[in-house]
Amino acid sequence: MEQQYVECATHGKQDMGLLCTHLAQSRTDTAPLGFYEHDEGDMGRPDAWCNECEDAWDLTETEEDRENWFTGCDFKIVCVSCWDESKGRNEGAAL
Repeated sequence: MEQQYVECATHGKQDMGLLCTHLAQSRTDTAPLGFYEHDEGDMGRPDAWCNECEDAWDLTETEEDRENWFTGCDFKIVCVSCWDESKGRNEGAAL
């Protein structure tokens, strides 16, 4: 697969990753949201989501449930530097 890039206003041209909307909108002045990731190997970083999205994942039972979960997470494209910063801010938050 061809490498995919994003032009970040802060970090310039970077590889890209996906964050759930909660992680993508989190800032340094918010409490950690938790950080879960799954690597499909198709981008610069694995897809990542927060505790709230992980709780919703735990309720999925069917393929349709999982597709709805993915849509509900409202994943945002971010550069790998923003992804790394989000991981650093949110990793280790207890459920």
